[in-house]
Amino acid sequence: MSVLSQKTEYKALAIIGRIIKEFENLHLLNMTKIDDEDLTKARNLLETIIQSNGYKVNYNGNSKKSILKNNYNEH
Repeated sequence: MSVLSQKTEYKALAIIGRIIKEFENLHLLNMTKIDDEDLTKARNLLETIIQSNGYKVNYNGNSKKSILKNNYNEH
């Protein structure tokens, strides 16, 4: 599935970020409660990977970057 490493590379995190943003397209579609719950769990797990590597998902539609370095001084 992947090459294991001490650190997850930026490119992998950027791909995960794009996947997370695609979840937004599901909000307008009909789904069962169970499927919606499973998708929410999956999205949360993917966001945890992004956050644990010091990044956050970039939801700005005008930006080409899917993730941004997390600034812990933000309020």
